[in-house]
Amino acid sequence: MCKHIFTPIAHRGGTEVAFENTFEAFADAYALGYRWLETDVQISKDGVLYAMHDYNLKRVVGININIDQLNSEDLDQILINGKHRIPRIDLLLRKFHDATFNLDAKNINAAKALVNLLNSNKIFHNLCLGSFSHKTTNYMRKFLKRDIPFSFSQREVFWLILGIKYNNKAKYRASYLQIPKSYLGYKLVSKKLLNYCKKNEIKVHVWTINRRNDMLDLIGMGVDGIMTDNCRTLLDATKKYRLVDKKIVLDPFSIS
Repeated sequence: MCKHIFTPIAHRGGTEVAFENTFEAFADAYALGYRWLETDVQISKDGVLYAMHDYNLKRVVGININIDQLNSEDLDQILINGKHRIPRIDLLLRKFHDATFNLDAKNINAAKALVNLLNSNKIFHNLCLGSFSHKTTNYMRKFLKRDIPFSFSQREVFWLILGIKYNNKAKYRASYLQIPKSYLGYKLVSKKLLNYCKKNEIKVHVWTINRRNDMLDLIGMGVDGIMTDNCRTLLDATKKYRLVDKKIVLDPFSIS
């Protein structure tokens, strides 16, 4: 039986029982056994970091204002769906201290504050940092005083794909390639990509996969992890492969 190390990742904590990026969403994923939690990092006017994807609150709570226009004391009073608070990043890291947090800094100011937080508080560990912005990613790499793994920036993904296509050898400063299945009609995840990454010790995580058949296809191809909003569906999909031709080792994962 083939052994396959696979990481289930709760995208924004999942959305099955609570709104994305809320404490309740993360708590649900954690209770299911997820030990890799993905979230986004925004910054308030007074420099406090929050778990929130959007820079504007319109979609989430119906208020047309940017997060960086509000102080933390105001943000702490806002409720999503009338019951969920927007969680502070440091409180999430403390509460789920044995989980790996995949943190996506949404802008350079959030990245600067995140670097300061991680440099000043060494109890926060088990992290993967990244940003779509290459400039933001490089800022964190330059000023972090700790050895923390990074995901590829969007520019680095482009360089990697081109490098594989034209057989160019290059060294990358990232450990995790976190990509969608396809982008602008171009298929990104392929056996050639996975073989290259395996040879070069780069882990491949695919986002955001919510359909069971897509999960099964990707697990069958040998991806290292999947980010999903549907945490239960992904766990169920891994069970099928454990019964068929692969021994799926869920890592990091803990049965609660």
